Formats: sequence, C-alpha cells, structure tokens
Amino acid sequence: MTKRILQTIISLLLITSAILLLNNTVRYEVTKRLNMISAGSYAFSESYELPYSETNVIKAIEKFKDRNPKYKVPEVSISPKDAFLLEDSKSENGLWFIAYLYDSNYNRILNIAIRGDETNTTLEFVSINQGLQIGNWKDINRDFSYDENQKIKNNFEKDYLKSIKNILKNNKGFW
Repeated sequence: MTKRILQTIISLLLITSAILLLNNTVRYEVTKRLNMISAGSYAFSESYELPYSETNVIKAIEKFKDRNPKYKVPEVSISPKDAFLLEDSKSENGLWFIAYLYDSNYNRILNIAIRGDETNTTLEFVSINQGLQIGNWKDINRDFSYDENQKIKNNFEKDYLKSIKNILKNNKGFW
C-alpha cells in the first residue's frame, strides 16, 4: 500500500513539474533568475541580430528618427531645474553605441544598445524609463510581468525595429 502511495505522489510531482515547465510565465520567471548570473553589460536585454554593419545600423536609427521626429527624445531632467537632451553616443567603455527612442503614446524613453562589426550587429532592447524625468528605468526581461514584457517587446518590434530594418534593407550599400 505505501509503495502505491509513493508511486502516486511521484507521478503527481512529475506531472506538476511538466505543466510548470510548459507554462510561459513560469519559463519566463526561471529565465529571469538564471539571467541574474549571466555575464555581460545587458544580461536581461532582448537581443536582435542584424546582418548589417554597426555603422549602418546606427545610421538607420538616425534616419528613422529624422523621418519620425515624434520618436526623438524631448528634453529630460533629473530634477525639475536641470533640463537636458539625452543624446545617442558611445558608452563610456566604448564597446556599445547607446541610443534612445521616445514613445509618446506612453510617455516613455526606450534605451537600446548597439554593438557589431562590418557585417553583423547586435541590437539590444535594454530598458524603459517612464516619463521624462530620468531615474525611472526598468529592464526588459526583468522588471515586468511576462504578459507586460511580451506586449512591450511586440510594440518595440512593430513600431521601431520593423521600420529600422526596412531602412537598412532599402539602403543596403548606399551609405
């Protein structure tokens, strides 16, 4: 009798474990925990591989913002008295190009990091700052629920990345 109870308990535990592993929210939470020990500058960011040079990706982002001024970040501040422009530039260590896009629909700033060579570039969707007062950053793939994170990434891909890829595709070799 006790052998049968033990077998039933083990079976239930295995079934429960399988269900949890298949659940997107649970996988997302487990991945977040594993990313805590990941190496690198942007362990939680969402990565997009682009078959273009880093220079061309940066130029495409600049062109995207020139064509769509609403995506340029307006003046920001740390306190109400010190407004300044948040400019795209190389990171302090020189390894990444950091760019910012404005989402006027939600009044938030998107932070992306770009790193590549002459043939391939990684674009990292890093974080979002709510509002124009700097200091309210939340990391993608870490600080949002699974559903909210998916919505944010889908909006980024649809509203920004798709257009940037089109610029790259239509201007390949013409920079």
